[in-house]
Amino acid sequence: MADKFKNETTILPGSFGARQVKLSRLYPEAANGVHVLLLHGVHSSANLSPYNKFCHLACILAERGFTPWLCETSRRAANREDYCDDVGGWIMEAFRGKSFRNELDDCAAALRHVESQSPPELWIWGFSLGGIIALALACGEGYAVGKVILSGTGLVSMPEAERTMMPLPILSTLRESVDTEMLNDIRAREAVAFRGSNDAIFSDAACRSLLEAINIPRENKRYYVIEGADHSMKMRNGRHDSKIMDEMLSLLTDQ
Repeated sequence: MADKFKNETTILPGSFGARQVKLSRLYPEAANGVHVLLLHGVHSSANLSPYNKFCHLACILAERGFTPWLCETSRRAANREDYCDDVGGWIMEAFRGKSFRNELDDCAAALRHVESQSPPELWIWGFSLGGIIALALACGEGYAVGKVILSGTGLVSMPEAERTMMPLPILSTLRESVDTEMLNDIRAREAVAFRGSNDAIFSDAACRSLLEAINIPRENKRYYVIEGADHSMKMRNGRHDSKIMDEMLSLLTDQ
């Protein structure tokens, strides 16, 4: 699907493992001037593989004239397919020893590269942990952000997720690295949050309270529930559904 558009992947210096941040870009045929930096969740990936959900999101963004950038953060290994259903084995192989600060630094490098292209308008769209990173990047110096977009992002997860996930690489150093005071310094014009109604990681209250804490005018904040969607925004009521991405994009743009 990405082959419909001119595309390129830039390798930036990374903070960990193989020390590579892979930043992929699609060129829309009729650009609207808005560049969108896409940030994946913890232990995930964002590339132009046809089976990667961010590839589909990038393509539908480009179809609407947006310039999407997919940031894939540094890791020790990239052979996820070799681990099949052994998610825990993959996480330790690829991310053992990586901190939240490393992950944030990778995404900051991607943002600096996007900013160097002088986009007329910049949006940052983060999924799960990528949403926390999007907020951290939106309160820094540099480009003012048109929209910061959160998909499945909260500050405190449900009890089972807290127990099983927070000891893992990157997440184990999250709480000591993030100061919620950053929410007072968000330099975005708008903030939009999405939550899947079947999200088993963050509750509706957790996602809503994070959005409410962002210190921008209330009329510039929007919250949407995607019925049936899971935390990853890949599954709806237990079945793969790429239309979840289309639904979120339509809610963002069709006003």
